[in-house]
Amino acid sequence: MRVREFDKLLADTRRNIGRKYGFRQSSYINFKVESGYFFCISFIGGRALVTAKPMYADDLWWDIWETPENKKEPLSLRGLGVFSLSGQVLVKYDIPTRMEDLEEILSAYKNIFDDAESEISKFIEAFPDADKFYPDVNKIDSFDRDKLLYLITLIHNGRFSEVLSFIKEARRNKHHCMFNSGFLANRDDYDYIRSWCKKHLFIERVKRNAIGNRLMKYYLFRKPIENIGIFIFLLVELLVTIIFIVHVGIK
Repeated sequence: MRVREFDKLLADTRRNIGRKYGFRQSSYINFKVESGYFFCISFIGGRALVTAKPMYADDLWWDIWETPENKKEPLSLRGLGVFSLSGQVLVKYDIPTRMEDLEEILSAYKNIFDDAESEISKFIEAFPDADKFYPDVNKIDSFDRDKLLYLITLIHNGRFSEVLSFIKEARRNKHHCMFNSGFLANRDDYDYIRSWCKKHLFIERVKRNAIGNRLMKYYLFRKPIENIGIFIFLLVELLVTIIFIVHVGIK
């Protein structure tokens, strides 16, 4: 059997078995969406890797990375794209690769999909709400050394200050990010994330201050003497907002 015929047989077998479990196939991955998660089995060399991530994760990341057009691409891009997020690893498998081990390989595919389906069911049972899922940083695919999936889940839940603290600590430790863009690669993924978080912190503060202004007018005109404490508090909040704007700004 020629190498091309061998590869085609493996791909066809993988596709046929995967369909029985609801998986679609593109290149070296099989994937499906279930309960708000993107599940992917990647077959590279002698290894199969099952990963999971919330469906919103790539959409939010592409907005931050300023490539929203990716959201219009085929679903498989979430598993194949260079600028797609790595998922949390659920399980890994070793697969024989020699042509002489064809029967063993075909049997391994069946076992992998069987076991992967079981692992996915356990995962969904443990984390039924994709919006509230936070990945275990020790189980994220080693390709994601910037811990982007973890940071994106924090951002999704409005925990911007935690993200900024995480990035600040990483910078202090001389961490070098994987993704860079712009002329001479002058911005990396942490720069984009930091700008996004600062912008949304600013928006939150402005909203709080707008509410505070309405309360100030109400209380001052209604009981100006009794509510002088509230006035001082809201005035301080306004000053803090101004300092925040001057110090942080919006990129």
